[in-house]
Amino acid sequence: MARRHRSRLIARPELRRETQSAAGQKVRRAAFSAVLLTSPPSATVRGTTSRRERRMDTAAPAADIAQGLESLARGYRILAMNGHTEGTLGHLSWRDPEGRGLWMKCQEIGLDEVEPGDLHLIGWDGKVLDGSNGHRHSEWVIHSETYKAREDVHSVGHTHPTYAVLFSATKEKLVGVGHNGSYFSDVKIFDKTLALIRTDEDAAAMAADLGDQWAVLLRNHGVTFCGTSIEHCVLMGIMVEKACYEQLFMKSSGYEWSGKIRTGLKDEASLYPRLITNLWNYHNRKLDRFEGRR
Repeated sequence: MARRHRSRLIARPELRRETQSAAGQKVRRAAFSAVLLTSPPSATVRGTTSRRERRMDTAAPAADIAQGLESLARGYRILAMNGHTEGTLGHLSWRDPEGRGLWMKCQEIGLDEVEPGDLHLIGWDGKVLDGSNGHRHSEWVIHSETYKAREDVHSVGHTHPTYAVLFSATKEKLVGVGHNGSYFSDVKIFDKTLALIRTDEDAAAMAADLGDQWAVLLRNHGVTFCGTSIEHCVLMGIMVEKACYEQLFMKSSGYEWSGKIRTGLKDEASLYPRLITNLWNYHNRKLDRFEGRR
């Protein structure tokens, strides 16, 4: 059955009305590029109600926060479309632009199910301040400690995609076979613990291994990736998984091969702004087709 678009940003009727254009279509903007996505999605409204009650302890988000939450929800589903789903595990966050903490999904749903109303604001002390009243992910400290360590990072993801998990179990260094590996010059494998990262200490150690890179592998666990924006972070998540796949495939081929370590791209602004915008818009169009919106 084709997925129909849920028009709300958060579960409040007045906001649902405000997000509709005069033509009955919902206008979306990418928070990073501030460029209107090429084609507005269908105005068809999902006919079912929310899966859970929503917590709205504070005023409705300002326009920039609402746009950011829309991009964050779509980022979750784009990651799912690119092989990052494992049941309800995994999470993507956005640094709150007002400095209150971070936004991420609740624990009860999978990456492929996330809509803006499924997101909640977690304060730096771990308390849920606003948004969905679903349970908080226990590994939220992965995100908070990464933000503390990296002022340039405004979005963090942690998932368990197949090839990144397999690669994390090896003693190989990710050197990059092709284009996807070019964005990672010194990816470490964090092995302080193989368990879930639930303490500030473990999360800070993971952030230290991340260093100034865009990704760090977690031994026998998964990968944490980050970016200067939601869009950049999502693209890094897609690319690190593909880079792991390419290297594993070549290692198993039996052929002689060479990798390429590119250290310059880290300084070339997070993929080039225009390329980020182009790829983000491409994945959004692909998501609309995947979800049956066009």
